[in-house]
Amino acid sequence: MPSWPAVLSSAPSPSLPHLPFSSLSGVSSTSTPSSGAPRAAARKRKRDENIDPNDSDNPSRAEPTRKRGRGKRQSVEEKLEKFFAYLTEELKWTLGELLHHVFDSESSSKAGRAGASGSREKSVQKRRVQVLDDNSNNRRAMSHAAYVRHFLDGSGTHGPASVLEAWFRHPSGRHERDSSLMYSTTTPYTDISSVRPALSSFAAQLIAKKLVQEAEDAVKVASGLHVAISEKTGSKEATWGDIGATTMSHVQGIIQKHQPLTWYYTMQIAARKPRVREGVIAVRQKRPPEVVSTHSISSLNFARSGDARLLPSARGMLYFASSAPVDLFRYNSRAGNMPAYTSIHRMMRALSEQEAKVTEAHGRDPTTVGIIRLDNVQNYLLQRDRRIGRQNKLNIGIAATYFEAEGIDPKAFDLDDKRKRLADSPRKDLDVYKLLGLIDHEHLEIIGVLQWLYVLVHYVPELGHLKSHVSMLYRTRAAKQPLPPRATKAHPLATSGKNETVNTELKDALVDFFGQLGQSNSDFLRRLFAVGGDGLTYEKFLLLKEYLQFHDNEFESLETLEPVLEWWHTEWTDLNRIFETHYGTPLSCDPSTLGHSAAKIGRKSPPNLKKVDYYTGAQLAYLVLDVRMLDCWRLYFGTTDIFAHFTQLAAVKDLPNFEDLESIALRLYRAYMSSRAQYRAMYEADGGDEQSQWSKTVPRGSSWNGEPSETSSAGRPKPQPGNSEPFTGDRVLARSIAFMRDTMISREAAFATAEGDVGRLYETIKVMLFTFAGSSHNKYCTYLLETITNLEYECSPELRKSLLQMSLVNLTGKAGHFSAGDFIQEYFNRLLEAVAEKKGIEYGADFARKVISRNLHHMARLKTEWLDGVGLSPRSARHTDPNADAEVRTLLKAYRECELHSRRPGRSLDDSDVDDFQRGVERLMNGKLKKWVTKTTRARGLKFANTAAAPAVDNSINSTGEQDSDSDEEREDEHTAQDDDEHVSSTLASMHLVDGEFSIEPAEVDSAVHEYMAQFEAGEDDSDAGEDDDDGVSATEAPDGGSDGDGEEGTMC
Repeated sequence: MPSWPAVLSSAPSPSLPHLPFSSLSGVSSTSTPSSGAPRAAARKRKRDENIDPNDSDNPSRAEPTRKRGRGKRQSVEEKLEKFFAYLTEELKWTLGELLHHVFDSESSSKAGRAGASGSREKSVQKRRVQVLDDNSNNRRAMSHAAYVRHFLDGSGTHGPASVLEAWFRHPSGRHERDSSLMYSTTTPYTDISSVRPALSSFAAQLIAKKLVQEAEDAVKVASGLHVAISEKTGSKEATWGDIGATTMSHVQGIIQKHQPLTWYYTMQIAARKPRVREGVIAVRQKRPPEVVSTHSISSLNFARSGDARLLPSARGMLYFASSAPVDLFRYNSRAGNMPAYTSIHRMMRALSEQEAKVTEAHGRDPTTVGIIRLDNVQNYLLQRDRRIGRQNKLNIGIAATYFEAEGIDPKAFDLDDKRKRLADSPRKDLDVYKLLGLIDHEHLEIIGVLQWLYVLVHYVPELGHLKSHVSMLYRTRAAKQPLPPRATKAHPLATSGKNETVNTELKDALVDFFGQLGQSNSDFLRRLFAVGGDGLTYEKFLLLKEYLQFHDNEFESLETLEPVLEWWHTEWTDLNRIFETHYGTPLSCDPSTLGHSAAKIGRKSPPNLKKVDYYTGAQLAYLVLDVRMLDCWRLYFGTTDIFAHFTQLAAVKDLPNFEDLESIALRLYRAYMSSRAQYRAMYEADGGDEQSQWSKTVPRGSSWNGEPSETSSAGRPKPQPGNSEPFTGDRVLARSIAFMRDTMISREAAFATAEGDVGRLYETIKVMLFTFAGSSHNKYCTYLLETITNLEYECSPELRKSLLQMSLVNLTGKAGHFSAGDFIQEYFNRLLEAVAEKKGIEYGADFARKVISRNLHHMARLKTEWLDGVGLSPRSARHTDPNADAEVRTLLKAYRECELHSRRPGRSLDDSDVDDFQRGVERLMNGKLKKWVTKTTRARGLKFANTAAAPAVDNSINSTGEQDSDSDEEREDEHTAQDDDEHVSSTLASMHLVDGEFSIEPAEVDSAVHEYMAQFEAGEDDSDAGEDDDDGVSATEAPDGGSDGDGEEGTMC
């Protein structure tokens, strides 16, 4: 075998270090042709890493010429054999030494620098002698760097990646694949000799260093993961805006930005390769890797820095809102999943303070508008340790919430315009005909027809395809003042320990609540502020304004206060009126009574008909209404089973179209749900005019056998004994018509509330004015008189529209999820009362005001939004009753057998009067309205009143004794004033309209109360609930070394 010098003898001497690599590449080196010889055209070739691009002075390397002769091509094995022979025999190097010196960047760069600097430092006398050696050293160093650079930047055919892959996969290293040094993170990779363990450990240690660097970047203040409990740390203070549905996505975005490599590795661990079935990639539904990775990395960051706790704090707040046992806090705090319980407690106080600042800023902003809703809270405080001064007592307070009102012009609340309209109010000229004229009877007919259609399409499966069309008609044809489905921002205020039934204390509470909005006696916005409450609270507002009207400024005289009557208590009182009027007795044989229907389906009678449970009462009343309407539909189609009838029509494809059903619904409304229909049932049941539309719609039933009537109800007008004319009407049918009419108005109020159409709701309120006037709930008659008179005659159109718009709230921002404001306040009250009762604190205590009250809404919101943030769909709001179908068929059978909705002249089982609307009109005409006008005009607005005097009270209204009767009603009012708004526990029920489906769901107050109580009890019993959260600072101590709480707060931990 020829020696390497013999092979390379033809190469120019300055290029000797390059020649071994050139010969290995199969390119023979020849002498450069003379400068005068013609140059052969260079063939375009791929860039070779063995050619130095900087070597422009050597044409033989820059552009190699064609070979003169075709030599024998050497194989790879032959080249390698020559290379290793030269490496061993001539250079005396091993392969490792060669690779070390080739890639030793420090030695090669020093050689280059030494050669360059040495040539500059030589003296002029010696430069000619050494110039050739210096140029040779320079060229070697530059050539070395060029080869290495071309290889490492991937310019050649085989780059570093292919070499590393070959090293790692080479069979010679296979016996090391199970070595304990593989992927070692403890032994430095430079101390590992074998290739596979060295390469794997190098990768592991390099990645570990990068992951640590990413973690350090992520836990810096600028990243956004820091959440401060107080202002002392200098980080961003925690706010409720940081915790919610977007917290998860926000933290995920921060992690992906600052920790991309960490995110990639965690995602690879959390998820396998997705399955592909028939070309479709399966989407993972359970344990989404994004959610798992976000939580895992957040816990690691929190373990590294106690200040990077945005997501762990949000998780801790969720546990707190869900009333998790304190042991779970201790465990998760030790595991780094969340801060300690005491840290969460301090954060609650900090969040309450932040909420107070936000509320005050909004209240002081002259460009924004809001409404305060308040209600009394009370519980019986039992003393555990009886001592002098520690007696059992009734704990009373006032809770309030401030709701922002968007899309309302603040100019509508102009105080001067309101003052002028009050001075020119036509209140003194108000009469019953004007009030009746305010009712939109055409609109009532529209919503009545739609209810008939709604019942049919929701109970008959074959007509289910028409549900969306009926829902669309509610939103278009019946629309009055619909509200946009946007979330209402609620700000619970700090509670007050005052009693709203005491005028002076209520005034102090109002000053306190206004103060939390930045309004004070010396600094306030000179405009109206809406404040809402139930009937009794509303009446107290009016009295305070009357008593304080002569005070100096508008704030002290409460002239800036605009009282608002809330709707949920009004609707609940109307439901109570329906039960009191139409329930009858459980043993009644009158099928028109609500009690008879309740007994048929096994429902128990309410203990107090004047105060029924809202959820069960509404569910029963609306169910009976639905079945009675279905029975009327059955009679119209002349069938014994309406469900079988439509099943047969669907089988032969002969279902009626919507236009025909709408026409029938209009006839049924006029025949079974109007006041005229009730009158005809009482006086035309004998078919005096068989050609009338009513007689054609209501079929004649079997003859009445003259069964004896039941004893008349107490307090109801009794028939005159001298009247010998036989009764030819159908009192049972008339009573059923009255029930359906009243209950239809009640359900329309619920529909309109859930739909967010406050205009439709207001139309039902106008009708309730007269039904309340004819019932025992006289106080609500006066409340509605004041409300309607104020809105119609003493408010500008802009103010009336704004007040109505503010009367409904939507905490979720979803369509069909509106609620009356006092319903939301009632929900907050239940939680407050449970906490106060369990903790034994007063509502004016520091713990109640500064820790609990302002955070209630956000804690309830967090439980819902957090599920949305991790992709969990909310639970269905539809309440399905497994016994509903059986109850419907039972009632339909009972109504069919007794021919409830057929004309049976002479039928009378109970002669009591149930027409509250007509009786209310008569009472208002007979002096009730005039007395109210006199009472409300002679003492109000005296400071800016016109000179016209209020009308005098006429004590001799008529000669029939009506005055005495009305006086009895006034005395009854004194006994029922508290009864209308007394603090009675009732099952709260939220009503929703989703895709045309109306659902009644009991609000989960009881479960929330139990959860809160479990949390507080656990926190009270555990004296060491904390872990060290903040790098050596105990969670049971404040950062400044002080106590974590004081006063009442200390009992929590």
